[in-house]
Amino acid sequence: MRLVLSTPTKIVLDISIDKIDVEAIDGFFTLLPKHIDFVTALKGSVLSYVVKDKKYYVACDHGVLVKKGDNVHISTALAILSDNLNTLKTTISIKFKEMEQQRKEFNISMARLELGLTKGLMNLSKGSEYAKL
Repeated sequence: MRLVLSTPTKIVLDISIDKIDVEAIDGFFTLLPKHIDFVTALKGSVLSYVVKDKKYYVACDHGVLVKKGDNVHISTALAILSDNLNTLKTTISIKFKEMEQQRKEFNISMARLELGLTKGLMNLSKGSEYAKL
């Protein structure tokens, strides 16, 4: 089977695999060659795939899996690859902290922008009142 894993900005993985274990919104399942074609929504979880008897892991955000023929395509917002589950856990923890910090900085920027816009509109409103006098 061919596994293609993509995020909105890039193709993270494009390899030949023996099997893949994933968690969809309705439970866990394994895909093997010759599996029936289907589409499913994935939960945010860790999926695993096997290449030549070696297991690899991918932490994925919510996404969509499409199985058609020998191709498995997974589209997700975020994907972190690892061949070690403990390393993946540490990487995920660091990534989530970075994302939380980015979210906080974004919220602060938006609050400043909103405040500046409100002050500008108030000044504009005051200026038009004086123009009428």
